[in-house]
Amino acid sequence: MSENILEVRNVSKSFKEQVVLKNLSFTVKSGETFGLLGPNGAGKTTTMRMIMNILQPDEGEILFQGQPRQRLKGVHFGYLPEERGLYPRARVLDVLVYFGTLNDLAPRKAEVEAIRYLDRLGIIEYTDTRINELSKGIQQKIQFIAAFLHDPDVLILDEPFTGLDPINQSVLQEILEEFKKKNKVLILSTHMMDQAEKMCDHICLINQAQVVIDGSVSNIRKRFREDAYYLEADAPIPFISSLKGIQILEEGKNNYKFVLEEGSVSLAEILKQVEQKTKIRKFEVFEPSLHDIFIRLIQEQTEVKS
Repeated sequence: MSENILEVRNVSKSFKEQVVLKNLSFTVKSGETFGLLGPNGAGKTTTMRMIMNILQPDEGEILFQGQPRQRLKGVHFGYLPEERGLYPRARVLDVLVYFGTLNDLAPRKAEVEAIRYLDRLGIIEYTDTRINELSKGIQQKIQFIAAFLHDPDVLILDEPFTGLDPINQSVLQEILEEFKKKNKVLILSTHMMDQAEKMCDHICLINQAQVVIDGSVSNIRKRFREDAYYLEADAPIPFISSLKGIQILEEGKNNYKFVLEEGSVSLAEILKQVEQKTKIRKFEVFEPSLHDIFIRLIQEQTEVKS
């Protein structure tokens, strides 16, 4: 099975005098979840709309499987916009069948797939309910089904977890895991950094129209590692802060985040002393969260430009 690849090459976009994107480039491969991240106004939605061929780049190009996006049928793509677009007075099943047929599904096939996903997401009882009679969370599920009902090759989700409780977020994640295993391209944009960290294999952070960082989540976290350690014990170990050459960064009741000065007490000696007094519950090299990295990079870029 050939690999699906979406390429965004040196794309720039402006609206009147405002530069929204400048020389944006990234590549998304099938089988990975790609996170397009950034603060409000960074250019994420504009990027997604260009991939969907709703907007055209001023410069650069967007390719899927080596073909220019403009030459490809929309059926290859599925899109969940942040601003939802359902017909409020239409009934749920009618809406889903309509969206399915717009993407070349036969009406009967669209109906079968719609019912299957309504059941899986626990909302089969709303099949004949009008959209405007549903809660925002249920409308979100309907919009999600509409985005991938036709089984697109590229699925773009803008804030897909908005309005969903943890159980439904988990169901959605399961469906997306199944989707990307089918040699699909999956792009996720979200402000929920914890979800991005759990789901994304590869992220591109954009801010002020430009790429700030692009790479695998694991490599980015390693890059920003502070050479710090996290130690959690069964009982308080206050003596650890008095050891020569150790600097406590954060301290809890039974846990410590610390760094060691060069040439100071060895890590092995610290662990040995702790084990003589109590049981070590957890010990690991501390890596910052995606949220921490996000904040740090945005702040650094803002300081450089100010």
